Amino acid sequence: MLNHNTSRIEKSCRELIKSFKKQMSWKWDERFETILAQFSVKEKDVVHKIIKHHMGNIWLDQNKSDAPEIIKPVIEYFGGLEPGQKLYTSALDENGLILCAWWPWGNGRTISIRLSVFADSLNDEDNEELTRMFRGWFDL
Repeated sequence: MLNHNTSRIEKSCRELIKSFKKQMSWKWDERFETILAQFSVKEKDVVHKIIKHHMGNIWLDQNKSDAPEIIKPVIEYFGGLEPGQKLYTSALDENGLILCAWWPWGNGRTISIRLSVFADSLNDEDNEELTRMFRGWFDL
């Protein structure tokens, strides 16, 4: 049973959901166990501004080697960072973080974002519980 203080993460996620209002249509991505949304490249500035407001750290192909040790396995989990891809993270905290993978499509018209939560201090079972809670916050 998760005996972990998730209130900060939940509050941040609910604020993120509110910021996006009805702009995003969220679905569950089984491949990466993340929440997925797609949007037109025309909306990238608005989406970037919202994500940046909620997650101040940005990891790119150019600075991924400078990422803290907790972030490096996350980058690898997503298959690394190619040019144009980004990994946003909330403040690094022992109680967990929120992350967003930003992936432009090859067609130049669409961008996908994948949101997730992660707590390095939790065992696998508790991280699974945190993921179930996260999905619930997004009604998935």
